[in-house]
Amino acid sequence: MLTRDATAVTDWRLPQYREQVFLDFYEFHLKYRAHPGCVYYLMPYLRELYKWDEEEALWFAFLNGNTQNPITSLLLHRQSSTPAKAKEMITWYRANYDKLAFDTDRRYHKKSLADATRGYLFLLNGRTQGEMWHTAALGGFESVWSVATKIPTFGRLSAFSYGEYLRIMGVEYDCDNLLLDDISGSRSHRNGLCIVTGLDEFDWHKTNPNFDGKYPPQLIAALEDVGSSLLNKMKARSIGSDYERDVSYFTLESALCTYKSWHRPNRRYPNVYNDMLYNRIKDAERTWVDEDFSQFWAARKKYLPDYLRLEDNPHDAGLAPIKQNHYLKTGEVIMMDMDYPQYQNGYNLAVRARQLSRREE
Repeated sequence: MLTRDATAVTDWRLPQYREQVFLDFYEFHLKYRAHPGCVYYLMPYLRELYKWDEEEALWFAFLNGNTQNPITSLLLHRQSSTPAKAKEMITWYRANYDKLAFDTDRRYHKKSLADATRGYLFLLNGRTQGEMWHTAALGGFESVWSVATKIPTFGRLSAFSYGEYLRIMGVEYDCDNLLLDDISGSRSHRNGLCIVTGLDEFDWHKTNPNFDGKYPPQLIAALEDVGSSLLNKMKARSIGSDYERDVSYFTLESALCTYKSWHRPNRRYPNVYNDMLYNRIKDAERTWVDEDFSQFWAARKKYLPDYLRLEDNPHDAGLAPIKQNHYLKTGEVIMMDMDYPQYQNGYNLAVRARQLSRREE
């Protein structure tokens, strides 16, 4: 494998570099809207392509809150574009249950789509979705959160993500905190903050068996300050950009979760969600041979440069251990060197030189 410039930083894993790396990574994902599910470009793209009105767009947001897989959400949406035809969608879902792909984080919810839909219709109580969510948004994040968590099976992770989808689809409000004091609700973003700040001893994970999740009383407050500082720094960076609105605790949380997973075997790396989307489209084309998924390829071509698209890089391994573990093993940051030259790395040099085997589909 080719090596990078020997005069550059040799190990970006070192604590003194982590905030710089994290902020560059966060900016990279904001720039290319490469957050989990690629929803920041897929959802607006699909809304514009199909000319969805507000009810149709908010219904897609609800469906994606269930699946966290935009391809499956679109298949469901094709059966019922508004809550008025939810019954037809549920009938189709039951008939095609085994073929429907839900995100890993929502795999246990798959069986409960009908219950969640009935619960959602009960919450609407004859109102339009716009009426319900715009009213909730007047009370800010806490109010939207209160409504979202009333949907059957929508717990901490799914309600938080659903709230993000609502915002993407035009509900005007924002998340105002990272819910760090919800100790049992989610560990990932809190672990991410600990890793960014070099507090590896408080990384609550099986790879760190000496920590049992009992944080010092002052640590959560300190981590909240770190999160606020990171957000403010990115807001300053993003002024005037086309992603300025997306600098939010929503995207900060997912960036922290992803960065944390750089430090786990066989997990995440910059641009990983675009690689996962590639796999999802390919799988969908094999499963649903009579359906059209060309709009997803078109969205990738519109929003991503060629060096971030697997379809244009046959020697990029994609979601595979050689790519997942490169940073963990070498301290080199992959995928970001075209935007940040300081992250020149052996993996991408080898991909461009076609030194790696062609990817097997």
